[in-house]
Amino acid sequence: MMKPLLFKSYIGYLLFFLASVPLTCYANFSQNLRWSLDGSFRLNLNEALGNTSRIYALGLDTHKVFTSPTGDIGYGVGQLYYTKLSNHIPVPFLFTSKDDSEFIIREAHLNYTAGPSWFPNIRVGHFTLPFGLEESIDTNGRLLDYYHGKNLGTKLDWGLSLNKVLSQIEYNVSYTLGGKDKAKSVDGSYVVTARVGSLSHLDFVLGLSVLNGKIDGVSRKRIALDWQYYYASWGLLGELAIGENNNQLQGWQEEKYSLVELNKTTINNQLKLYSQFIFKDRESQQSADKLVNIGFSYQVNTQFELSISAGMQINTPVSGKKKQLARVQIRYRY
Repeated sequence: MMKPLLFKSYIGYLLFFLASVPLTCYANFSQNLRWSLDGSFRLNLNEALGNTSRIYALGLDTHKVFTSPTGDIGYGVGQLYYTKLSNHIPVPFLFTSKDDSEFIIREAHLNYTAGPSWFPNIRVGHFTLPFGLEESIDTNGRLLDYYHGKNLGTKLDWGLSLNKVLSQIEYNVSYTLGGKDKAKSVDGSYVVTARVGSLSHLDFVLGLSVLNGKIDGVSRKRIALDWQYYYASWGLLGELAIGENNNQLQGWQEEKYSLVELNKTTINNQLKLYSQFIFKDRESQQSADKLVNIGFSYQVNTQFELSISAGMQINTPVSGKKKQLARVQIRYRY
């Protein structure tokens, strides 16, 4: 019953949103519209696999605010990228081979914000799951990452969310289909995610997240605590998640994941340095994975950015091959 109801909610919401937008908004669509051409080249050196690969991406990034004579109605985000792999191993789930190319939808959603002050905003489309640090830190297209996909099964999904920023807290609750890049449920997939936290613009931010879902045939349960503390140009961030996975072969297995990040940003925001310690413990593994990741991003000007990161596994896995990955990315936005 849930999936037909959700589908009807999609249609009803879209009709309501479009009906709320006056004809003058369609005629003046270019007003309050921001767009950028976004191109990047990424070089990956995977020492553990003895592999060098490249990723090329070129896309259109748009943000549109819909307004009426009485105020804003909501906004829409659309990001479509042509992405080309070159000798990329392992092959990401969106691709079929190490040299494949695809049109990839990143964020693509509408958020209705014109309801009463007590009424939640309504978002529909393809968006980042509201969980942990990713809720307030956008890492799309960047080397900096908080490993949503490895912990939760995906970073982005198609669905519906209720969200709001109140005087003291902000919250985001979503139901998504678990198809990741597909706007449908796949073999009974679904994800229920929620995060409530203090205001994300403050120097100290604390959040609590929960997740219950099934993606790629694996059922997941998570509860997480995340925090951000900023002092002058320094930042100390962290995320601790505990839960269980059930892949139907081994039954429910306990999972633990934690990340701590120390970063430094220059006064002009041109240079950012960061270091991360990542801990992943699975009941099915003999030992926990411990990784260190360091990197920086340098904004040469408003359009050109250079990023470098390097990650290394501290412990020795059963396979004997420690994970070692170095990446360089050049990104240009016009």
